[in-house]
Amino acid sequence: MKRKKKVFIIIGLLLVICVYFGYKGFNLFYYNINNLTTENYDSIVNNLTIKDTITINTKKLESDDYLTFRNIKVKNEFSNFKLLENQVSDNNIKYALYDENNNLKASFWMGITDSYVNLFKTDATLFGTEDKRINNTNLTNFLDKNNIKNDIDLFKYLEKNKNVKNNIFTSVKEMKENYLLQFMVSVAIPQIENITLIDGDYQGYIFNMKSENDNISSIREARILFNDKVYTFLFLNKNNEYFNNDYIQNILNTIVID
Repeated sequence: MKRKKKVFIIIGLLLVICVYFGYKGFNLFYYNINNLTTENYDSIVNNLTIKDTITINTKKLESDDYLTFRNIKVKNEFSNFKLLENQVSDNNIKYALYDENNNLKASFWMGITDSYVNLFKTDATLFGTEDKRINNTNLTNFLDKNNIKNDIDLFKYLEKNKNVKNNIFTSVKEMKENYLLQFMVSVAIPQIENITLIDGDYQGYIFNMKSENDNISSIREARILFNDKVYTFLFLNKNNEYFNNDYIQNILNTIVID
């Protein structure tokens, strides 16, 4: 009887092990990032590196010297620019500068949006996917657990953990979180070259962005984190550096957010 009992115990243990590893193996395959339709994740996180830091020292101006949009004010350096009226919305405003032949030289956009951290806490269906692996998972607890409070925390986490992969010993909960995080990063964060941090009177960062258009020499988007919102200032150059680093810094030094 003792021998039979030992056999039953061994068989039971083997069944438990098989079920466990079968379950984990299924989920490892099911939540494999390679199953995503997007292939952007690795190329995005590999460039989420902080290149340098600039400091904003706010300079107060006369009221007539500001360009105002909603609760944002910035020095009006755009009197020669044309307002793109058909692209104005409740959340952004766009200006463009043209040469004598009506060719675009530069463009400036200003607007308000949500942070990536806040977007990642919302319903994932907002990202237009029917993938049940996305819709059935919530990232709020994951972000809180890893002390990710704002976009800069998120970028530092992603850069530090860019080589983390699911394996058979990863909990299913972590597999789901990793899968969702990689999906959200792939569809929400643009391809960039690197990041410049912003500190001083305002905190935020600048995306030094890649351009897929050979006629555009550079795109820099300053994103100011303020009162749980992101205030964006995009500077686009076509073929030359109309907005060079010093010029952008001088404009950022005049930002006022009420």
